[in-house]
Amino acid sequence: MDGTSFEQRFDTYREYSNAIRQTLEAAQGELCVFDPDLARTGIESSESVAQIERLLLARPEARLRIVVHDTTHLESRSPRLLDLMRHFSHCTEVRQSPDDLRNLTECYLLTHNDTGVVRFHRDWPRGKWFVANPDEAGSWLSRFKQLWECSMPAVPPTLLGL
Repeated sequence: MDGTSFEQRFDTYREYSNAIRQTLEAAQGELCVFDPDLARTGIESSESVAQIERLLLARPEARLRIVVHDTTHLESRSPRLLDLMRHFSHCTEVRQSPDDLRNLTECYLLTHNDTGVVRFHRDWPRGKWFVANPDEAGSWLSRFKQLWECSMPAVPPTLLGL
């Protein structure tokens, strides 16, 4: 990605995964993720975890912030991501949304270089990928920040305190 602003729609999980991969490759600074359970984001794949690790190692200001409704998938099916969070506990955090916001069904991954991937509903692959779009990114980041502030810490990096 060369900094040229664009937006691309997608309708398949394959296109969604490709957008996630390219967004992670270009990420600088903070990654903000909201997904009801992380089951389809693909950020627990070895490739994605390696990309996130490279970001966290390369940039001292980098952060990974995740909000989920349900931590079950993360705790039971994402050992690579949990391991990454344990090694980078100083710059990663997972929070769980409050009960009254469990009706939120969109999914998104945002970077602080005005790039993001949004799925409009957790049950469907349809969504959009935008690059170098400060207006679009700003509205989604604002939504994420509001959700982050009212969510509670979950999944300590020490694997639930063990």
